[in-house]
Amino acid sequence: MKTILIFLFMLSAVFNLNGQNKDYTSWWMDVYGDYKKLDGKHDPRVKWVDTVFERVRNVADKAKSDLPRLFIINSVTGVCAVSLPDGGIIINPKTLDTCYNDTGRETGDRRMAFILGHELAHLANNDYIHQQAFLVLEKWGSKKARKELAEFFNPSGPGEETRDRKERELMADKSGALYASMAGFDVGKLFLENNNFITHWAGQTGVGMLYDDDPLHPTLNKRLLFIQSHLNAIPHQLELFNAGVLLYQVGSYHDGAAAFQEFVKLYPAREVYNNIGACYLHLALRHLFLKSGKDYFMFRLSTIIDNSTSAETLHTTRGDYLKDKDFLRYIGKAEDYLRRAAAADKLDRACRYNLAAVLILKKEYAEAQALCNQVLKEHPEDVFALNNKAVAFYYYGKEEGLDTTQKAIESLEEAHRLGPENAEVLYNLASLKQDRNRLAGAKIYWEKYLNQPATPRDNYYSYIHKMVNGTVPSNPGASTETPRIPGGIKLGDPIAPIREKWGKRNSRSYKLGNEESGDSESWYLDLQVIVKKDVRVVALDGTVEIVEFELSPVEGIPGVLKRFGPPQKVVRHSAGSFYIYEDRGFSIKEVNGKAHSYIRFQKTF
Repeated sequence: MKTILIFLFMLSAVFNLNGQNKDYTSWWMDVYGDYKKLDGKHDPRVKWVDTVFERVRNVADKAKSDLPRLFIINSVTGVCAVSLPDGGIIINPKTLDTCYNDTGRETGDRRMAFILGHELAHLANNDYIHQQAFLVLEKWGSKKARKELAEFFNPSGPGEETRDRKERELMADKSGALYASMAGFDVGKLFLENNNFITHWAGQTGVGMLYDDDPLHPTLNKRLLFIQSHLNAIPHQLELFNAGVLLYQVGSYHDGAAAFQEFVKLYPAREVYNNIGACYLHLALRHLFLKSGKDYFMFRLSTIIDNSTSAETLHTTRGDYLKDKDFLRYIGKAEDYLRRAAAADKLDRACRYNLAAVLILKKEYAEAQALCNQVLKEHPEDVFALNNKAVAFYYYGKEEGLDTTQKAIESLEEAHRLGPENAEVLYNLASLKQDRNRLAGAKIYWEKYLNQPATPRDNYYSYIHKMVNGTVPSNPGASTETPRIPGGIKLGDPIAPIREKWGKRNSRSYKLGNEESGDSESWYLDLQVIVKKDVRVVALDGTVEIVEFELSPVEGIPGVLKRFGPPQKVVRHSAGSFYIYEDRGFSIKEVNGKAHSYIRFQKTF
């Protein structure tokens, strides 16, 4: 305890916590200055840590409406990592030194991802324990600090409050490691027995290894064991998430939902709820499609699956589909999971696009429009939100007996200016101009839609091509080339020989089932995922169904599309798209304009 008090007192002296505004990042920046603008102007680690923070922040839960922000104060004494009630996270150059000085950037980024994930977890749970400790030390100094800290963190005496404080620290460790893993950092390597970051952090800060009586933190050994126990499960469980993504993009929505539902038991976060909701949304749309017929769809709405897809959302103009029990069950589950996602993260846009699409399908147009306006208030150039707002506004006018078509067109024209190649916007602009009997203008947008290289050759495309040109589109004459699966793996083969050859430690097995009630909806699935180097094999009930293999080096998307021809389906995700060739049984995963992997899957009979 003595060591931790010395350390905290050192921090209190370093940060000189006087004044009344220490809850605000502005106070810290005014007192110490901005390292990025001062001594850190030429420090390359500043850009590294900004990149790490952006990645981890994107996957972290956010309890507030303010986006978490990272600040580096220009203080060179003592290591600092503090979260503040205004959403600021404070670090200093010593924090950078602790992460990067004795290692390369890759390991340094992992360390920083864990630290920032830990503080983001405190923000999400409204915990500001470190800052509160600083305030106690400022008030009492070193002589009375031990007693005051004990009373502050355990006001009712030894018992539940102490355990609660320590439990919060352990949960922040767990969430920090999960956030970093979800952001793509291999943090498991930080917590090996003989070389773990917890010990390294303690040594750099001067805390030491023994402070069992510290009312603020669990022992270092307990923290290490707790993180290890959860991190050991992460590689195993993360393959559930990856498999769910792959199953979704090939249209196996039931199986994808089951994988995400199993994963959410370990990690009940926004992006997982969003993906479950997206699966159920597309089950509803598939049911609607089969019931209504392929040519009865008027608009295309923007939806997104985290780490995987923004796909088409359909809206029928015929029939009272809201009386269909199967459709209502699917769309109800989609709404439930998407509302959970929105509640878990006050700032995420992806789940709000999806929820707006669900509300439009439920004919709750006013709420859908309000949801889009909420996004546009913070991000006025968001093409997806503008697109969905226009469709919601159009149908709201129809419902209320108002002529809102022109306003909807103006919203789409703004979206087209911002995203001239967005297929959904082109499609909807043409539809609305046709609705206003502006046939010449509609034809311009239909032709743009038809001539986009990445416009999927789906039922929409055939319908519009026939309407504009009077003919069904011919085969684009693209190459029949299909990416070859490496390693002698074949779709449809048993998974057991591959598992035997690659080793059991590379294999993950799951028993999945759905969460529907009633015998008619009960089903179970054996899912296996085997990963070795740059290849991932997904098997359902013992048979190879999907194989993903990464490209090295990555390829530019225009060249890849030219070689393979137009896709039949495009599914967007937060970093790019999947270009899906259903007739040839493969897809291309794009990230930031580059083809990063090919995915082979069993073709539908």
